[in-house]
Amino acid sequence: MTAPSIDNRISLGNILVAGGMIVSISVAWGTLNGRAETLASELSKQAAATASHEARIRAMETTTARQDERMVLILDSLRKIESRLERDMSVPRGP
Repeated sequence: MTAPSIDNRISLGNILVAGGMIVSISVAWGTLNGRAETLASELSKQAAATASHEARIRAMETTTARQDERMVLILDSLRKIESRLERDMSVPRGP
């Protein structure tokens, strides 16, 4: 058996393989750059949408808090009316 040897010549096959690799890498690089740009634009759109949603949610929370305060005031008023009615019903009326 002979030992494996390396031939120091460059053939047409070597050149074709190297050219194919360069073309493949270039196409892959362009595709990845295109995808990265698309993702960056989508990310900025999503960030803007998130900011608008946060503003809307904040406004809704404020409105809900105001409505809760109003409901507490209404409930307090109803309790006062109920206590007055109970007092008026417990006081005996004359003939």
